[in-house]
Amino acid sequence: MGAKTIMDVIDEAKIPCRTDPDLWFAESPEDVEFAKALCGGCPIQKACLERALEREEPWGVWGGELILRGTIVPRKRPRGRPRKHPVAA
Repeated sequence: MGAKTIMDVIDEAKIPCRTDPDLWFAESPEDVEFAKALCGGCPIQKACLERALEREEPWGVWGGELILRGTIVPRKRPRGRPRKHPVAA
């Protein structure tokens, strides 16, 4: 039997994005942060991120990072316009 390919590793491992792929393209900032956290223990995390950046993925969580228009962004902003004035806590 030959060397393992990346697809062999994906098929054998418990890779979170293979069980609930919609989470990696979620609208809510909380779900996006949860997806990023799930990537933490993935055996192909680094390769996933590198390939997504090479392909200039338009959006989604790849390799534990949020990508929008082919670029890593720190966090997803909620929908709607930002407030003009801060709300008192």
